[in-house]
Amino acid sequence: MNQPTSTTGRLDTALRRFRLPLLVAILLVAAGLRFVGLHHGTPPGLEHDEVAHWLINRDILAGDHAIYFTEAYGHEALYHYLQAGFGALVGGNALALRLPSAYLGIVLVAVAYTLGKRLLGWRAGLFSAAFLAVLFWPVFYSRLALRAISLPVFSGLSAYFFWRATPVNGRSGDPRLSWRWLALAGLFAGLSLHTYMAGRAVPIFYALFSLYLLLVHTDQARREWRGHALFWVVFVLVVLPLVWFLWTNPGAEVRIAEVDAPLRALRSGDFRPVLENGWRIAGMFGFRGDPLWRQNIANMPVLDPILAALFYGGVAISLWRWRDRRYAFLILWLATAVIPSLVTIDAPSSIRIINLLPVLMLFPAIVIHVGANLSTVRDKFSTDFVTGITLTGVVLLLVYHGWLTASGLWRTWPANEEVQFVWQAALTEAAAYLDETADNRPVAIGGWTPETMDAPTMDLTLRREDLSLRFFNPTESLIIPDGATGEPARLVRPAILPVAAMLEGIVGDGIMMPENGMPGQQFVLHNSVVWPDFEPHFPMAVDFDREVRLLGYDIAGSCSENGPCTVATYWQVLARPDGPRRMFLHRVDESGAVIDQDDRLGAPAEFWQAGDIVVQLLTLPPGEGSMHLGIYNPEDGRRLATGSGDTVTLERLPTP
Repeated sequence: MNQPTSTTGRLDTALRRFRLPLLVAILLVAAGLRFVGLHHGTPPGLEHDEVAHWLINRDILAGDHAIYFTEAYGHEALYHYLQAGFGALVGGNALALRLPSAYLGIVLVAVAYTLGKRLLGWRAGLFSAAFLAVLFWPVFYSRLALRAISLPVFSGLSAYFFWRATPVNGRSGDPRLSWRWLALAGLFAGLSLHTYMAGRAVPIFYALFSLYLLLVHTDQARREWRGHALFWVVFVLVVLPLVWFLWTNPGAEVRIAEVDAPLRALRSGDFRPVLENGWRIAGMFGFRGDPLWRQNIANMPVLDPILAALFYGGVAISLWRWRDRRYAFLILWLATAVIPSLVTIDAPSSIRIINLLPVLMLFPAIVIHVGANLSTVRDKFSTDFVTGITLTGVVLLLVYHGWLTASGLWRTWPANEEVQFVWQAALTEAAAYLDETADNRPVAIGGWTPETMDAPTMDLTLRREDLSLRFFNPTESLIIPDGATGEPARLVRPAILPVAAMLEGIVGDGIMMPENGMPGQQFVLHNSVVWPDFEPHFPMAVDFDREVRLLGYDIAGSCSENGPCTVATYWQVLARPDGPRRMFLHRVDESGAVIDQDDRLGAPAEFWQAGDIVVQLLTLPPGEGSMHLGIYNPEDGRRLATGSGDTVTLERLPTP
């Protein structure tokens, strides 16, 4: 894309002279869009996948090292080691969790510049970097604590080093350094497979491009075969440990089987799902984008109509110039980057096509360059005039997309109810409230995943360390911290998470906070829950291994043919358990055989403290037989014993 000196105007010369300051300005804008409000702004909370990343990072810091982590459906390891390093330096909080993505997003902008400059000239490099700095797609994934953003950085570096060793744009590669560059290209191509599952399209790309070079540029490919062989040797050495692990642990990747329906259809001879996905992917750049709110503003196209037209035009020009290895490189990169979304559900998936980002904006740059350098245009207008008009248009588009991104990130996207739910915005608001209040009473946190994700979410979000926390699922359980003292206790829960009907009388109405919060962002504060104001209708006093005392129970429903019965069981913690617990309710026949059962615990025992009151709902379908209640350790099956056995028998009378 370099213009001959004779057609270079004064404006273009000035731009060339100030391209480094321009690049610095672009990187500063990129940093602003990625760092501002990263801790408590947008996203509005922590998503479960982000929390799962932190749990893996915590294991790494504890000495659990692996080439591939099987937790959370299976994760490549490279990003986690980087993220764990930030956690060790900055601490275990949401900001430290997201900082690696923000920095990688800025590096991606720099990679786009160097790759674009190498392939098509410095103007294309600046153009590509500028738009990657402000487009919603790359900015969005640079703000999430997810490993996907690392893929285009490593694959983009691989592409850059590959072209450093390759004659391009009228320049020759340095024969003394070409092997070094190709070794680095192989290294980063291999590392890209250690970032995110979509990176497995990278070797497909390089295999196709190597075949293209062999068929179309045969003489040159023969001269360069040793360097390319070195690339593949380094690549294989880097990838081999991962391949070996997955080969010897075929059950490690659970997620693929959940999303690969189009691929399975293709293997059986049904091309329709893949073709439909291809049509949707083709339209994502200017018509209809990713349909999932958790991955962007649902259905928003990647580019505005002007840039989309330039993008499609750049693809057409690249296809027309396919004999030029640069354009073939771009087309093959585009074609392989979309494969992960092409063969999976929910197309077009912006996260699965994320490897397109290093070259995305080079396609519009091609059209701008070709249009600005048409001989008829240069003859009719001065070079400075053409450059000025082009530059003005580019700047206006940059400002427009910057505004779209800022508005989308801080207004449209976080206000969506699905986003509020997925990113647990209510728990974030509750943590902010608990940080600000001087009250240091224990707190019970209601959530959907008290046994897995709620506790680490609060660990990452809550700044103060002097609060004693309990966790419970209000749709089936309740825990009242220090309830045996008879003092008021505090409970908080997301407003959109209802309390079970049998528990409403215990917790009361509560206070909605923040008062003017968005739906999904609000939480309910139950600030005066007191025990024993609500005692069971069937009181008991049975100790189980001096750990918990059964205080009694209530029964809702007839427990007969007319419908199921729900039993509310009331327990007092006498001592901290030495492991996990489950309550069980069995219906048994006259011979003692179990007919029906319900085993669960919505308030994990690992957070119990002596004096806590735990209420657990257990439900059985209608039927005849006696009901037996007990508690056990789910890890070894050991039941806690009473003085006369390991269960108590309940009466069948419903609550009056």
